[in-house]
Amino acid sequence: MTAPLHHEQKHWYALHVKSNQERKTQAFLEGRGVTCFLPCYEQLTLRRGKRLTLQRPLFSGYLFVHLDLHGPQRIEVLKAPGTARIVGFGESPSPVSEQIIESIRILVSATGGEVAPHPLIRAGQEVRVVEGPFRGATGVLHMAPGRKARLVIEVAFLGRAVAVPIEPRQVHPLALD
Repeated sequence: MTAPLHHEQKHWYALHVKSNQERKTQAFLEGRGVTCFLPCYEQLTLRRGKRLTLQRPLFSGYLFVHLDLHGPQRIEVLKAPGTARIVGFGESPSPVSEQIIESIRILVSATGGEVAPHPLIRAGQEVRVVEGPFRGATGVLHMAPGRKARLVIEVAFLGRAVAVPIEPRQVHPLALD
């Protein structure tokens, strides 16, 4: 009896790794022939009075790996130092589309250091303003097609609300505070 033919199906997967272990895990896996992608951004910081530019992972705690889940590299990935799991829904890993990986590559390479992580915010979500003249205010983010985003603060018992224009980058979801 012959073994069933296996056609290699490589896809990108998000690999959840231990905190601050992204580079170590990447180096280990690349040394074993696994293609990895660790998108980074530049962060300015002050250490001992000196300004330093650090390279930080864009998705802290995650590394993208390109592999065939049915091939031998899956075991290498799961046994790599710092690896927690391959991200998925239910019990099976979920692939990340080539289009998303390529879009992230384009942003990281073309922005000249301006790319930075940002929490996902949706219209109708409760938010806190983290920069600008309204810093510290909380409300609901309202976004209408063709209009600037607005921070809406409701005074429910009066049946009224107040709204101000706001840049989405100036707010963070309240759940993350």
